[in-house]
Amino acid sequence: MKKFLISFGAILVLIGAGGIVNHISMTFKAVQEEQEMYGGSLEFMMLQLSGSMGPYLTLIIGGGIIIALSAFLHEYQKHNELNSQLIQVLSEQLSTKEVIEKSAPQSKPDNLKLNSDSTSTSDLDETEQKKDERLYWNG
Repeated sequence: MKKFLISFGAILVLIGAGGIVNHISMTFKAVQEEQEMYGGSLEFMMLQLSGSMGPYLTLIIGGGIIIALSAFLHEYQKHNELNSQLIQVLSEQLSTKEVIEKSAPQSKPDNLKLNSDSTSTSDLDETEQKKDERLYWNG
């Protein structure tokens, strides 16, 4: 799609440029003939014939817009690919952190329960609350 848009835009620009060159050369010939026949000012005759260059200028501008649009789409696609790669890497990092965090807290409460026979139940409740908080925020 991008190659088609670039080639179509380039064709439009080339047609417009060729048309302008052809129009200018034909204008000079016509002005020279009219000046030989009728006389008059060269600038006024050129000004009268320059109004018909509108379609050629439209082709050039349209081709430029199409080329710019395809370049924008190309850069936007690169941007999306980089964002998806970034999201994938970050999700992998978060999943490895979750695995590490889940394995570490599980070993600590077991040790606390084994060693905490003499500790009060309020200490265990606090550790369970911290564990629940951690799971809630990661959750």
